[in-house]
Amino acid sequence: MKVKLSHVLGLLAILSMLAGLAAPEALAQRPVPPDAQTKLADPNNLFPNGIGEIDCKGVNLVVGTQVGPQIASPVQNFWQLWGEKTGGTVELQEFPFGDLFEKIRTGFISGASPFDIIIYASDWAGDIMGPGYVLEVPQKVQDQVGYDYLIPTYRDRILSWGGKVYGLPYDGDAHMMYYRRDLLTDPKWQAEFKAKYGYDLPAPPNTWKQYYDVAEFFNGKEIDGQVIWGAGTAFKRKAQSYWTYLGVAAAFAKAPDDPAYFFDPDTMEPRINNPGFVEGLKLYVSLAKVGPPDVINWDVGDIRGNFPAGKLVLAIDWGDVGPLAADVNSSVVVGKWGSALEPGTEKYWDSRRGEWVDATKVTGNLNQAPFLAFGGWVQSVTKTTKNPECAFDFAAFMGNQNMSQLLVTYPGSGVNPHFFSDLNNLEPWLKIGMTEQEASEYLNAVRDIINHPNAVVDLRITGAAEYFDALDTQLARAVAGEVDPQTALDEVAKQWNAITDRLGREQQKKQYREMLGLPTE
Repeated sequence: MKVKLSHVLGLLAILSMLAGLAAPEALAQRPVPPDAQTKLADPNNLFPNGIGEIDCKGVNLVVGTQVGPQIASPVQNFWQLWGEKTGGTVELQEFPFGDLFEKIRTGFISGASPFDIIIYASDWAGDIMGPGYVLEVPQKVQDQVGYDYLIPTYRDRILSWGGKVYGLPYDGDAHMMYYRRDLLTDPKWQAEFKAKYGYDLPAPPNTWKQYYDVAEFFNGKEIDGQVIWGAGTAFKRKAQSYWTYLGVAAAFAKAPDDPAYFFDPDTMEPRINNPGFVEGLKLYVSLAKVGPPDVINWDVGDIRGNFPAGKLVLAIDWGDVGPLAADVNSSVVVGKWGSALEPGTEKYWDSRRGEWVDATKVTGNLNQAPFLAFGGWVQSVTKTTKNPECAFDFAAFMGNQNMSQLLVTYPGSGVNPHFFSDLNNLEPWLKIGMTEQEASEYLNAVRDIINHPNAVVDLRITGAAEYFDALDTQLARAVAGEVDPQTALDEVAKQWNAITDRLGREQQKKQYREMLGLPTE
């Protein structure tokens, strides 16, 4: 069963526009193939276009990435197939996410990287692709993986630097909301909610206030013999939690007529401590009160374990929760859940005008700003590898269009849709246990995030990891109650300015403006 052609054609038009907003000029005009909306992947053929037709006997490839199962497990689970065909072997080295960047960078700086292939956060491109630590991807390899059939927002934004392709696809990321449809549409809870809050129980919540109210209402209730918690939120430091905060803050701090979010694009002055970001942090901190008692120690893995287990009513995560919630072998919420864009706000802070704006009066709608958090995991072949041909072949095996279709529907893989074919066919999603409603809603949520005119692209400039580490530290302090939100974000702004000055304000401004598709001269 296929998604309606009109939906896909609309997706193509808007994605082409978005590609121009986030890609280097040399790649922004790369055309979308005419059959992108109809070509289906074949997960039964993991060696398309000549992949695997290479002799790698005696070659051992070392792959470095984060601790699994997310992202690491596909390599662990499938490398043997490649080895049987080519004669090569693969050694997977896994590191906690909080240590991964330094593990990768230290090897490059010393000139003795232990890795042949790295699978890493696309935001780190300025520190990995920019200095030339990884090899440019040959055109032959791009063709093997189906490069032109990648969604342009991911293809042109995360795989290249300075107009050259250094990354192979692996994952495409954006934050979304998950909710228990069965509970939010239950007449009993609807009546009790309206009696307490004075408005109808939303399914799903449309604003962050509604999100908090719904979480507060359900938090701690015993349903079918199990205590259920209102919201699962990632708060743990050095565990990707800052992306959750940035997604919450986006609706408060991203104006629909301003492409910039993190910095003023004319001065590189941080916006992170303006009233919009502060309001977003207040909401983020408050979510600790409507979750399980130990939620401040949660990372995304806890959400992925607890939502399918039926212990959460609401959650924010990447696309990983969908396949996990649909897994008939482990999920207790099969047929009971839904997904949507993250909520919006009635008012947002306009950084250029320095004032709050009532979106409902200006546009008649809420302000939503879906966050393309993280952007996606990418693969690169290191410049120090002694076996570049085998390394590129294995990376093409792991990143090709057919493998993507298999992995995006593989519970726990950590791989989310990034090819057109991941979105234009419902059948693979129905086969893993999603109902037609769940699959359509899930894929439409991904599509709507990418299509959204106020979508926020993640930070992708030199030093991104440093900027985010400074934010991560202060968020943890705010969540723990050590400092108030304004004080925490003032410190972040101070540190961001110091990082910018050390790396070179003009260089950083140029990269930031290029990232946003703004003129650099």
